[in-house]
Amino acid sequence: MTSIVTVILGRSLFRDNSLIVWGGSSPATSFDCSGFVSWVVNHCGVGWNVGRLGATGLYNICTPVSSANARPGDLIFFQGTYDTTGMSHVGIYVGGGQMIHCGDPIRYVSIETSYWQAHFAAFGRLPSP
Repeated sequence: MTSIVTVILGRSLFRDNSLIVWGGSSPATSFDCSGFVSWVVNHCGVGWNVGRLGATGLYNICTPVSSANARPGDLIFFQGTYDTTGMSHVGIYVGGGQMIHCGDPIRYVSIETSYWQAHFAAFGRLPSP
């Protein structure tokens, strides 16, 4: 998982990016939340190729992890952030109660706010590539 965090921290592309596009899945088209996470997973150098998955699709390939065992690089899932079934938002946990996600803009945020806590669904660990 360290490679996912290294990709995020090492690329200025993911700092203060204000171009959020529904369905976007690459730096060329910009991103939505699951497009951003799918792109990072596919390009982190670990060997994954999950394609372009939605938040629920990413959740379905992960192994659930308790909050106490979550570690940087695990995915974090939310429900009810908009009207849809299943997972409605996904980010990448970076430790210390923070995630990076494709909000508006792509940025690091605390997962300990009342908003994120009210919508928290699960942490998930990606399978070995």
